[in-house]
Amino acid sequence: MGKEIEIIDAYNQLLYQKYDENGLVCLSDNEYKYKGENVLGMNNPAVVMASSVGVLTRLDQVCKKLNNKHFQKNPNLFQNELIVATGDIKYRIGTLLLYQPYIVSLIDSYSFHRGKKYYTYSQTRNDARFNRELPIAFECLYKFWQRVGDYLIIFFPDILFEKKGTTYFHDPFQYISKNHKELECSENYRWLKDFSSTIYPTFNKHRKFFVHHTGYDNQFFTKFLNANQDNSDAIVELDLERKNWTPFLKEQLQHCNDGYLKLMHFLNELEITKQEKGEFTYEIKK
Repeated sequence: MGKEIEIIDAYNQLLYQKYDENGLVCLSDNEYKYKGENVLGMNNPAVVMASSVGVLTRLDQVCKKLNNKHFQKNPNLFQNELIVATGDIKYRIGTLLLYQPYIVSLIDSYSFHRGKKYYTYSQTRNDARFNRELPIAFECLYKFWQRVGDYLIIFFPDILFEKKGTTYFHDPFQYISKNHKELECSENYRWLKDFSSTIYPTFNKHRKFFVHHTGYDNQFFTKFLNANQDNSDAIVELDLERKNWTPFLKEQLQHCNDGYLKLMHFLNELEITKQEKGEFTYEIKK
């Protein structure tokens, strides 16, 4: 038992070193402070306001009418999921960075047969671990943005009626553009909406392929087989592909952290009023 904990501690020390070397930060770091803001207390004003005007009650009514027993109605639990998700993403990127120096360099893996160079791919355990960890990092990112969409739905519960209870990250932005276009005067909202239509689709395209198709490990091996075996340019491209994943994911983690701040600032800008007939009106505070 003592030897095992020593190995675990040594692994964690290496992981923390990768965090520091690469400037990896999640929302629970620095005593839950990000860019000088206390991320734990940011949602309080919006949640109190939504509760006081009856939005949370409306959400409960919508879920009951749709017989949706799975949608989480507690904004504080959703908030915690967002914070934890950034920690998961940070951990997955750190793990990839640990394995990355030990993945196979295809450009250096070759042999000669009858005077002709042939590239080879003899996968090692560390190489396989890198390939199999990569889709998990993308799933952690997907969970974060899905929860951002869910958090918005708490404040706009009628989205669930339009989508019959099944929603995705982009749905709240389509709903708001259609029904509450006046909210687009918020810079924080525009940041989230722009992200949903520009950066997010690129990330999600990769995630869908990794998860719903062949998986990255098999995909990469297939790419190698399809590459011209003596074409060094194609081999260099494959090597670069794997080296570029970690910078891409680091950038995505920062988008998550920034997106959390934008989400909370936008919700705290909202002024929601309940009308006599029970519907809600929305505007941005002056």
